[in-house]
Amino acid sequence: MSSPEKKFDLDYLHVKLSAVYEKSPRLDMDSYINAYTEFNKFFGLMGTVFGFVSSDVTSKLEILQAFRQGPNGQHFETIEDMIIYEEKENKFSDSKYISGSRTLLRLHRALLFIALFLEELFQLKSDDKLSGACQKTYSATLGQYHPWIIQKAAIMAMYALPTKLGLLQRIKGPNETEEHYAELLPKAVDAMKKVYNKTQKLYQDHNILELP
Repeated sequence: MSSPEKKFDLDYLHVKLSAVYEKSPRLDMDSYINAYTEFNKFFGLMGTVFGFVSSDVTSKLEILQAFRQGPNGQHFETIEDMIIYEEKENKFSDSKYISGSRTLLRLHRALLFIALFLEELFQLKSDDKLSGACQKTYSATLGQYHPWIIQKAAIMAMYALPTKLGLLQRIKGPNETEEHYAELLPKAVDAMKKVYNKTQKLYQDHNILELP
């Protein structure tokens, strides 16, 4: 369980991400929601530059949790169950209906941004600024789905990001070392990519990637 004393727990995130695909042959929804809730703490540590991402993630998580806890919650135990149920009920044909699959698609796109950004972070030196890596990753991933004015504002705000060391100091607990994060970060990124790739394949198979 994530420690209440820690603002962000990379170990907990890694465990929950791994549980998405390790608990069963299907992608576990509760583990996905728990992992993304921890991601949101990371966005908070990044400062106001990620405020627009954090607020969007929060609203999407609330929607998924509502589906999961609602009268049809059994159809949202896994990502596969959700897609099959909504497909059968023709939920994709009504663009006004807020489906779980559409909601998760937004989180899915953001997951690639996070994974690639943290992968870039791992390659940086301690005193390197994060702005360049973040701008590059954002433009190649999440920025492609944002209006031009949002892209411009996000890119400009990223100049205020700290150095790699500055970010690690915000993340790590009092008894944790940089070496611990150097070892854990690649494992967490690998778990992110596995969740992303499995979800991407699933969405491709069901023609969901282009949903508005």
